[in-house]
Amino acid sequence: MKKFLFFVVIFTVLMFSGSANAQQSMREPFIASQKSDDGALVAYPNPARDFIIIKAKNPSLKVKQVTLYSILGTQISENIVDSNTAEIRLDKLAPGKYLMRYVLSDNTQKVTQIVKQ
Repeated sequence: MKKFLFFVVIFTVLMFSGSANAQQSMREPFIASQKSDDGALVAYPNPARDFIIIKAKNPSLKVKQVTLYSILGTQISENIVDSNTAEIRLDKLAPGKYLMRYVLSDNTQKVTQIVKQ
């Protein structure tokens, strides 16, 4: 019985220490990279202060349009880009969370969240 109890205690300690390390390592890359990546487009830095750079991951595609919305869905701005990479100015926005909808040249449309500091 003592051996079994010892085994259970050791196993529990190893499980908790392993899960803590896994959680810590899962958070570090996100904090270090500060990128929003949804598979088709990369937006960085996120959170941003004055601007955000957007880039289509496929070099043959262009970002046609970027529209910013408040978290409540009100349209804030609309930008015609027509380029693979662009800089979107955020300096006139109040700090908070925003939704960014973009349209690529192959008519892919997606929405991603950005944070303005």
